[in-house]
Amino acid sequence: MGRTLKKFNDLSFFDNLALVYLCRETPPPTLALVFLEADPKIAGSLLGVLDTKRRAYIHKLMSEAGEVSEETRKAAVDGLLLIAENLLQKDLITKKGNYYFGKEMDVRERS
Repeated sequence: MGRTLKKFNDLSFFDNLALVYLCRETPPPTLALVFLEADPKIAGSLLGVLDTKRRAYIHKLMSEAGEVSEETRKAAVDGLLLIAENLLQKDLITKKGNYYFGKEMDVRERS
C-alpha cells in the first residue's frame, strides 16, 4: 500500500485533533528538527496544539540543535509523516476528501 501523505504540506489539511495526535506520538527531538524545516503556517498550527510545557521544551531543543544538516531535518520530516501514516492505519485519523480529521475517542479508549 502506498503512502497517503506524500509531502510535509499535506499536514496543512489536518484538523487540530489530528495534529494533537500527531504531536503526542512524535518524540520531542523529532518535532524540534521538524520545526527547523517546517513551513511557518504548518509549524504555527503544530505549535498551537502543544501544551505550554511541551512547547517550551521543544523550543529549548530547537535552540540547542545548532547546525543540523539538511539531511537530518528531512529525515525528521519523513519520520513525522510515517508517524502520521501509522495514525491513519490505526484509524485515529481519517481522511475525507483532501482533509484529515482526528477521531473523537470515548474516555475509555484514551489510555
